[in-house]
Amino acid sequence: MIILAIFLLIVLILLILPIKIKFYYEFTDSSKYKITITYLFGLIKKEIDSTKKEKKENKRSLSNNKEIDSYELLRYFIDKGTIEKIYLMVNIGLKDPFLLGIIVGLIWSIISIFLGFILRDKTINEVKEKEIMVHPCFNQDIFQIFFLCIIKSKLVYIIIVYIRILKRRKGGDIFARTSHRRLNENYNG
Repeated sequence: MIILAIFLLIVLILLILPIKIKFYYEFTDSSKYKITITYLFGLIKKEIDSTKKEKKENKRSLSNNKEIDSYELLRYFIDKGTIEKIYLMVNIGLKDPFLLGIIVGLIWSIISIFLGFILRDKTINEVKEKEIMVHPCFNQDIFQIFFLCIIKSKLVYIIIVYIRILKRRKGGDIFARTSHRRLNENYNG
Protein backbone atom coordinates (compact mmCIF):
# COMPACT_ATOMS: atom_id res chain seq x y z
CA MET A 1 0.00 0.00 0.00
CA ILE A 2 2.83 2.39 0.83
CA ILE A 3 4.61 1.53 -2.43
CA LEU A 4 1.46 2.35 -4.41
CA ALA A 5 1.10 5.69 -2.59
CA ILE A 6 4.76 6.55 -3.28
CA PHE A 7 4.34 5.57 -6.94
CA LEU A 8 1.23 7.74 -7.31
CA LEU A 9 3.01 10.65 -5.60
CA ILE A 10 5.97 10.36 -8.00
CA VAL A 11 3.63 10.23 -11.02
CA LEU A 12 1.75 13.29 -9.73
CA ILE A 13 5.00 15.22 -9.24
CA LEU A 14 6.17 14.26 -12.76
CA LEU A 15 2.89 15.47 -14.25
CA ILE A 16 3.09 18.80 -12.41
CA LEU A 17 6.73 19.55 -13.26
CA PRO A 18 7.06 22.05 -16.12
CA ILE A 19 8.31 21.23 -19.57
CA LYS A 20 10.16 23.97 -21.45
CA ILE A 21 9.84 24.28 -25.22
CA LYS A 22 12.27 26.58 -26.99
CA PHE A 23 11.55 27.43 -30.62
CA TYR A 24 14.24 29.25 -32.62
CA TYR A 25 13.80 30.31 -36.23
CA GLU A 26 16.35 32.08 -38.41
CA PHE A 27 16.06 33.30 -41.97
CA THR A 28 19.29 34.73 -43.38
CA ASP A 29 20.42 33.05 -46.59
CA SER A 30 18.22 30.04 -45.96
CA SER A 31 15.55 29.07 -43.51
CA LYS A 32 16.64 27.23 -40.33
CA TYR A 33 14.76 26.23 -37.22
CA LYS A 34 15.55 24.44 -33.99
CA ILE A 35 13.10 23.14 -31.41
CA THR A 36 14.46 22.13 -28.01
CA ILE A 37 12.29 20.39 -25.42
CA THR A 38 13.66 20.07 -21.88
CA TYR A 39 12.12 18.28 -18.92
CA LEU A 40 13.18 17.59 -15.34
CA PHE A 41 15.25 20.79 -15.24
CA GLY A 42 17.34 19.80 -18.27
CA LEU A 43 17.94 16.11 -17.46
CA ILE A 44 15.77 15.01 -20.37
CA LYS A 45 16.41 16.94 -23.57
CA LYS A 46 15.20 16.46 -27.15
CA GLU A 47 16.30 18.61 -30.07
CA ILE A 48 14.84 18.90 -33.54
CA ASP A 49 17.23 20.74 -35.83
CA SER A 50 16.56 21.53 -39.49
CA THR A 51 20.26 21.63 -40.35
CA LYS A 52 20.89 18.04 -39.23
CA LYS A 53 19.54 15.33 -41.47
CA GLU A 54 17.75 12.62 -39.57
CA LYS A 55 19.03 9.15 -40.31
CA LYS A 56 15.78 7.44 -39.45
CA GLU A 57 12.98 8.19 -41.81
CA ASN A 58 9.40 7.60 -40.86
CA LYS A 59 8.20 4.84 -43.16
CA ARG A 60 4.62 4.81 -41.96
CA SER A 61 2.30 6.22 -44.54
CA LEU A 62 -0.18 8.65 -43.10
CA SER A 63 -2.47 8.67 -46.11
CA ASN A 64 -5.65 7.90 -44.15
CA ASN A 65 -5.19 10.72 -41.63
CA LYS A 66 -8.14 12.91 -40.84
CA GLU A 67 -7.52 16.63 -40.91
CA ILE A 68 -6.38 17.88 -37.52
CA ASP A 69 -7.25 21.41 -36.45
CA SER A 70 -3.74 22.43 -35.45
CA TYR A 71 -4.82 25.98 -34.63
CA GLU A 72 -7.16 24.76 -31.89
CA LEU A 73 -4.52 22.46 -30.38
CA LEU A 74 -1.80 25.13 -30.53
CA ARG A 75 -4.21 27.64 -29.01
CA TYR A 76 -4.98 25.25 -26.10
CA PHE A 77 -1.27 24.66 -25.48
CA ILE A 78 -0.38 28.38 -25.49
CA ASP A 79 -3.35 29.29 -23.28
CA LYS A 80 -2.42 26.71 -20.65
CA GLY A 81 1.30 27.48 -20.70
CA THR A 82 3.26 30.60 -19.89
CA ILE A 83 5.39 32.40 -22.42
CA GLU A 84 8.73 33.14 -20.80
CA LYS A 85 10.55 34.88 -23.64
CA ILE A 86 9.82 36.39 -27.02
CA TYR A 87 12.70 37.71 -29.10
CA LEU A 88 12.10 38.92 -32.62
CA MET A 89 14.59 40.86 -34.70
CA VAL A 90 13.98 41.77 -38.34
CA ASN A 91 16.73 43.37 -40.42
CA ILE A 92 15.34 44.88 -43.60
CA GLY A 93 17.21 46.99 -46.10
CA LEU A 94 16.51 48.58 -49.46
CA LYS A 95 18.31 51.10 -51.65
CA ASP A 96 15.23 53.36 -51.78
CA PRO A 97 14.55 54.98 -48.34
CA PHE A 98 10.92 55.82 -49.25
CA LEU A 99 10.06 52.18 -49.94
CA LEU A 100 12.05 51.11 -46.88
CA GLY A 101 9.91 53.33 -44.63
CA ILE A 102 6.70 51.86 -46.04
CA ILE A 103 7.98 48.27 -45.69
CA VAL A 104 9.14 48.85 -42.10
CA GLY A 105 5.65 50.10 -41.22
CA LEU A 106 4.12 47.08 -42.93
CA ILE A 107 6.44 44.74 -41.02
CA TRP A 108 5.43 46.35 -37.71
CA SER A 109 1.75 45.76 -38.54
CA ILE A 110 2.48 42.10 -39.42
CA ILE A 111 4.38 41.71 -36.13
CA SER A 112 1.43 43.12 -34.17
CA ILE A 113 -0.93 40.64 -35.87
CA PHE A 114 1.51 37.80 -35.12
CA LEU A 115 1.80 38.82 -31.45
CA GLY A 116 -1.98 39.14 -31.29
CA PHE A 117 -2.19 35.51 -32.43
CA ILE A 118 0.31 34.31 -29.83
CA LEU A 119 -0.97 36.44 -26.96
CA ARG A 120 -4.70 36.24 -27.63
CA ASP A 121 -5.93 36.15 -24.01
CA LYS A 122 -2.74 37.51 -22.46
CA THR A 123 -1.00 40.85 -22.46
CA ILE A 124 2.53 41.58 -23.54
CA ASN A 125 3.28 42.54 -19.92
CA GLU A 126 2.73 38.91 -18.83
CA VAL A 127 5.76 37.83 -20.89
CA LYS A 128 8.81 37.91 -18.63
CA GLU A 129 11.41 38.78 -21.29
CA LYS A 130 10.46 40.46 -24.53
CA GLU A 131 12.50 42.14 -27.19
CA ILE A 132 11.00 43.06 -30.56
CA MET A 133 13.06 45.05 -33.04
CA VAL A 134 12.86 46.07 -36.68
CA HIS A 135 16.16 47.48 -37.95
CA PRO A 136 16.03 49.43 -41.22
CA CYS A 137 19.32 49.17 -43.12
CA PHE A 138 19.76 51.95 -45.67
CA ASN A 139 21.56 51.59 -49.01
CA GLN A 140 21.73 47.79 -48.97
CA ASP A 141 19.38 44.99 -49.95
CA ILE A 142 18.97 42.70 -46.94
CA PHE A 143 16.24 40.68 -45.27
CA GLN A 144 16.86 38.67 -42.10
CA ILE A 145 14.58 37.31 -39.38
CA PHE A 146 15.62 35.97 -35.97
CA PHE A 147 12.83 34.61 -33.74
CA LEU A 148 13.03 32.91 -30.34
CA CYS A 149 10.06 31.86 -28.22
CA ILE A 150 10.26 29.93 -24.94
CA ILE A 151 7.04 28.40 -23.61
CA LYS A 152 6.80 26.64 -20.27
CA SER A 153 3.89 24.28 -19.70
CA LYS A 154 2.98 21.31 -17.55
CA LEU A 155 3.29 17.77 -18.90
CA VAL A 156 -0.42 17.19 -18.25
CA TYR A 157 -1.42 19.71 -20.93
CA ILE A 158 0.94 18.17 -23.47
CA ILE A 159 -0.57 14.75 -22.78
CA ILE A 160 -4.06 16.19 -23.24
CA VAL A 161 -3.08 17.74 -26.60
CA TYR A 162 -1.49 14.43 -27.68
CA ILE A 163 -4.65 12.50 -26.73
CA ARG A 164 -6.76 14.96 -28.72
CA ILE A 165 -4.50 14.49 -31.76
CA LEU A 166 -4.77 10.70 -31.49
CA LYS A 167 -8.54 10.90 -31.07
CA ARG A 168 -8.90 13.07 -34.18
CA ARG A 169 -6.62 10.82 -36.25
CA LYS A 170 -8.63 7.77 -35.33
CA GLY A 171 -11.83 9.56 -36.21
CA GLY A 172 -13.34 9.71 -32.75
CA ASP A 173 -15.51 12.66 -31.88
CA ILE A 174 -16.65 13.97 -28.55
CA PHE A 175 -20.21 12.79 -29.22
CA ALA A 176 -19.75 9.48 -30.98
CA ARG A 177 -22.62 7.20 -32.00
CA THR A 178 -22.85 3.71 -30.64
CA SER A 179 -21.90 0.89 -32.94
CA HIS A 180 -25.24 -0.99 -32.68
CA ARG A 181 -27.49 1.73 -34.09
CA ARG A 182 -30.22 0.63 -36.45
CA LEU A 183 -31.42 2.15 -39.64
CA ASN A 184 -34.72 3.11 -38.04
CA GLU A 185 -33.46 3.78 -34.53
CA ASN A 186 -36.68 5.32 -33.23
CA TYR A 187 -38.66 2.27 -34.36
CA ASN A 188 -41.14 4.41 -36.24
CA GLY A 189 -43.25 2.43 -38.64
